[in-house]
Amino acid sequence: MALFTPNKGYKALDWQSNTKSRVTTAVSGKVQRIKTGAQHWSFKLQSPSMSRAELMADYSFVVQLDGQVTSFTIIPPEIGSARGTASGTLTNDATVAAGQSACQTDGGSGTILKGDLIKFSNHDKVYMVVADKTISGTNDAINFYPPLVTGITNSTTVTYDNVPVKVYMDKDEVKFITQTDGAFKYEIVLNEEI
Repeated sequence: MALFTPNKGYKALDWQSNTKSRVTTAVSGKVQRIKTGAQHWSFKLQSPSMSRAELMADYSFVVQLDGQVTSFTIIPPEIGSARGTASGTLTNDATVAAGQSACQTDGGSGTILKGDLIKFSNHDKVYMVVADKTISGTNDAINFYPPLVTGITNSTTVTYDNVPVKVYMDKDEVKFITQTDGAFKYEIVLNEEI
């Protein structure tokens, strides 16, 4: 699976959490809510103005994906990089079942901050840290959202910086815009593939 590294930095990132649910109101007036699907991230990236050569380097990568058919990975600008000071290798230290939203880790030092992304080495889903944590190197609890879609074992490592997200295009159409000054720009909308 290819990693997409854009030719120039993005001008804007529109990050979104998506959860499917159904809300119904009973005859009694009581509201019932039920989650009907898994959470996933989606985001829109807007390029800055660029030269035709810069555009074609990016556009040729995106167009060969055949719209929604092929998935790829990308490290989202800004949010893909950790805000905390964590360093070293973090390894989960116990088996954690799917559906749980915390894990205990060993190794590493520094801090992981709420809002940072993490990813476990045994699956594609990306999670968001929901509580700040100072890493001591032993038995450190990390809380995240959403709950695990796949269980993790005591040998699963945790990526906490430059977190790659497996994505696919939101639409089959891929277009770019030529501006009056001779510069080009494009916008893509991506959905996380779990």
